Amino acid sequence: MDLARLSDDVEVISRGYARAHGITRDATWFLLKLQEEVGELTQAFLMRTGQARAKGNTPQELDDRFAAELADVLCHVVLMARHHGVDLAEQVERKWLVWHPDRSVSSVGGSESTEETTEPTSAT
Repeated sequence: MDLARLSDDVEVISRGYARAHGITRDATWFLLKLQEEVGELTQAFLMRTGQARAKGNTPQELDDRFAAELADVLCHVVLMARHHGVDLAEQVERKWLVWHPDRSVSSVGGSESTEETTEPTSAT
């Protein structure tokens, strides 16, 4: 899946939803909507792991809901990044993929090396 294409596609859907429901999508809305979706993901996780009532849902329904909430969170992260002009692919490359063991990473001195010479400060 291409992040730029995903961003374009979810933007069209989100813009249409906002227009249909009279929602103004400003910086605060993007943050609060993401927080709402993370809350729904948390609820789905707790239900799926037996730490909250399943409310009559089957294990398959709980798995499906968990997966759907993960997708919601991803899409809202993409929307928020787009709103703020953040190139997520570039940031993932810079923040996460630089630490991949199969990639060449720059050492502290600036020379290229095939081994990691420093540890990531925080990948999460």
